[in-house]
Amino acid sequence: MENNTENKSSPVTDVDVKAKKELPKLTPLSLAKDACYVVKSLIVNPDFSGRIMFPLLIAESIGLEAIILNVPYTEIDFSTYMQQISLIEKGELHYEKISGDTGPIVYPGGYVWIYSWLKTFTGGMEHIRVGQEIFRFLYLLTTLITFICYLMTNTKVKPYIIYLLLLSKRLHSIYVLRLFNDCFTTFFSTCAILSLIVATRLKTRNPNAASKMSFVMCLLSSDFLALAISVKMNALLYIPGFLVISYYLCNENLLKVLFVCLFGLFIFIGMNATFLLNSDPDVRKQFISGAFNFSRQFLYKWTVNWKFLSEEVFSSRQFQNILLACHVGLLLAFLFYKWLDPKTVTGGKSKSKMLKDGILKPFQDTISRNNIIFSGRSTAFVFDVMAISNLIGVLCSRSLHYQFLSWYFFSLPYLLFRTGLPDIIILALFIIHELSWDTYPSTPLSSGALVTVLVLVVLGNLFHNQYKRKVSNEKKQQ
Repeated sequence: MENNTENKSSPVTDVDVKAKKELPKLTPLSLAKDACYVVKSLIVNPDFSGRIMFPLLIAESIGLEAIILNVPYTEIDFSTYMQQISLIEKGELHYEKISGDTGPIVYPGGYVWIYSWLKTFTGGMEHIRVGQEIFRFLYLLTTLITFICYLMTNTKVKPYIIYLLLLSKRLHSIYVLRLFNDCFTTFFSTCAILSLIVATRLKTRNPNAASKMSFVMCLLSSDFLALAISVKMNALLYIPGFLVISYYLCNENLLKVLFVCLFGLFIFIGMNATFLLNSDPDVRKQFISGAFNFSRQFLYKWTVNWKFLSEEVFSSRQFQNILLACHVGLLLAFLFYKWLDPKTVTGGKSKSKMLKDGILKPFQDTISRNNIIFSGRSTAFVFDVMAISNLIGVLCSRSLHYQFLSWYFFSLPYLLFRTGLPDIIILALFIIHELSWDTYPSTPLSSGALVTVLVLVVLGNLFHNQYKRKVSNEKKQQ
């Protein structure tokens, strides 16, 4: 009996001994290797990107609070905002008569609505700290939404790209030290992008059953974009990309796209009803000419991006026309070379077939089931199109002021990543970009460097094939 017991127990003992022998020894060298692995993973391993976002958000919240407590508030435009709102609250609706210390009102009704609430919370200029806390929360919420967008693209974004989102000294200042209205436009625009990403995710999972919900999310995106434009018209830069994505989400049905656009238009009219629907024609006229003055002349001394040009060239009509031509040209290049590509986007459907369906079948669903919008790369496609549409407009802007960084910074690290450039080049371009914005006043060198970086990002995204795997092997439809 004793021998049998020993025989039964001995195999277990042998396995245990063998397992113990196979365990690696805990040595300084093994610890160093483990530490190197963790550090490397926290920098370049995409699997760690989602795990670091929440801790980074907490750290950013603490950092913003430290900035508010230790760096003096800088008055630039907030007092003017409050003066303008005070005049409106007293009943003045003629835009030509609404002004403040730094100039007349030049923003739509959404700005009036938001800053009326801010005036209530801050008591005008009495409780600036309250306003700073509101903008701190706005920054964190915009960052969180951006984090979610990055993850939902499924592009294996590396952790260091996430870190770059939090490293802009200028952006922190724009939010919690200066309280610019651009921040609200950025928030609503980011919400619009997230809504489109969610719409495509729904469409990918179940193209038939989720069609209605996808359409609802498209309407929601139109709503957010209308809110963004009602705060500041720079959000119009997203419109080309929005139309492309909406067309695909609506199954290439022009009637549905028209409904989406009209929905956004109604939201915009509602936000501006006090001025647009006013019985006084002068109020309506002054509002349109004041809030949407595309011919406004910018001051050369404040430009961040064109200081390497002479003031004469900067102010010339010819230069404005060149920028407009570049803007249209780049959008068309992306449209025909990237966004309508039969091999990687439209599912084998040729551009001529797309045009023919749009003209002859405007009220029918004509989309190919092999379109990228039904694939696992649809969410990345949405972010790419929206972000590039906006960045092209930024690159071709007649002038960028310091607060305009908020227009595109949240998408910049992602767009740098999507160029396909080596990590070291991406980091170098980001640093150059940051130094350009931190140079005050701007110089020919800083402006030239900024424009160079933006050009490289745009062209990098144009010529790098982010969608290498073909959507379809079917023959192109003629």
